[in-house]
Amino acid sequence: MQFNPGKLNKKIDISEFTLTKDSDGFETKVETTVLSIWAQVTNTSGTELIKQNSDFSEINTRFLIRTPKVDLTKDMIIKFGGKSYEIEYINDYSYDRKYTEIMTKLVEK
Repeated sequence: MQFNPGKLNKKIDISEFTLTKDSDGFETKVETTVLSIWAQVTNTSGTELIKQNSDFSEINTRFLIRTPKVDLTKDMIIKFGGKSYEIEYINDYSYDRKYTEIMTKLVEK
């Protein structure tokens, strides 16, 4: 499958959370950026939901990146456009290990 690398024109950050202890000995979550990379960003679907008398919107977004040397997991998040996206699944795009497709979900209140 042919892909135009010129479409990788949006900068994203992939982050993970680690537990560390603060000066008082309490565990706190610390966000660490694992990877900053160029991506193609595509919104694949969106829905409006009403849960417990609150309006929610859920947007599914696809990020296509060059396959990184670091291992990506579903526990990581993607930061793009000032928003955080939860990773739903990670896929080897066209099975040639050149590009990785990441499907995500953004839930807004």
